[in-house]
Amino acid sequence: MRVPFDRRLSTIKENDISVHELQPSLFTLDTTTAEAVRTAAMRITADANTEPDEFGRQALAASFALPEEVRAALLNFSDVGSDTGILVVRGLIVDPDLIDTPLDNTSGISAKTVFAKEMAVLAHLLGSMVAYEAEGNGHLIQDMVPNPKLATTQQSQGSKVELEAHTEQCFSAFKPDYVILGALRGDPEAYTYAFSGRKITELMSEDEVAMLRRPLWATTIDESFQPYIPNPDAIRGPFAILNGPDDDPYVLIDQDLMHGITAAAQELLQKVVKVYLEHRDGHNLQAGDLLMLDNLRAMHGRSMYTPRFDGKDRFIARGFVVRDRRRLWPQLLGDRRTVGAVHS
Repeated sequence: MRVPFDRRLSTIKENDISVHELQPSLFTLDTTTAEAVRTAAMRITADANTEPDEFGRQALAASFALPEEVRAALLNFSDVGSDTGILVVRGLIVDPDLIDTPLDNTSGISAKTVFAKEMAVLAHLLGSMVAYEAEGNGHLIQDMVPNPKLATTQQSQGSKVELEAHTEQCFSAFKPDYVILGALRGDPEAYTYAFSGRKITELMSEDEVAMLRRPLWATTIDESFQPYIPNPDAIRGPFAILNGPDDDPYVLIDQDLMHGITAAAQELLQKVVKVYLEHRDGHNLQAGDLLMLDNLRAMHGRSMYTPRFDGKDRFIARGFVVRDRRRLWPQLLGDRRTVGAVHS
């Protein structure tokens, strides 16, 4: 039975931070702090779509002006993570003149909001924002909206099917370290799910965990990336599903794209998905929420929901963050922020 983590953690003092302790998954801003975040974000003058590197540089500079308690919470999440693999910053200020939710992600409308600048300032406490030429029209900040033409697809613009459990870009050596989802508008039916590597090790046997650390799974390439790469039908891997420290494992998985290279490995993959479905944490994004997913420490998905296509549907601004942009220098385009599609 899924229990939304924002309800399950209600007994925890949200903003109580202890060094070396897991960051609580919900950090709520009061009005004064939210205004301070917005003031810092207003320092950004560059356009995220046309000047992504300058936008990122300005966001990083502005992050030093954030309130100390906000910086402490995000830096602690970056350092030790949270039990769920997610940190939600609640209470950001959404633009009062927000236009209607678009029907596709081509225009990059969300990147022009002050709310997107708030996202970027917070994101640069985790690392550097980057774009992917093959993802979201190559925008640094992308519109994630229900698209009536893609409603039944396993893509971010789908709505009529559940978005299955996955690591973002599990097939790529250049995947993001964090996925950030900022809610300009929410939907009461739409839950973002997360399931951390820590929970996998808690809920599965020692033998199963040991097997998950062996390279027994391969993956195909996401259909949205296939048109851009030399060998779109390639099978990549094999990979391990778990790696890293025993008490803080990284997880690499994709329910749709991944398969076991042996019958036993495929059976174990199906069990991991089953455990995820039974024990995942869920969060309903409300306007003003910024959800930060640790893409190394947790898999994620999203429930189905029913958009009305009336201009007031769920409207999410999405971005990607890497902890060390230097490792991507050979793969970046001339703008120094966009991973070239050929490297996907």
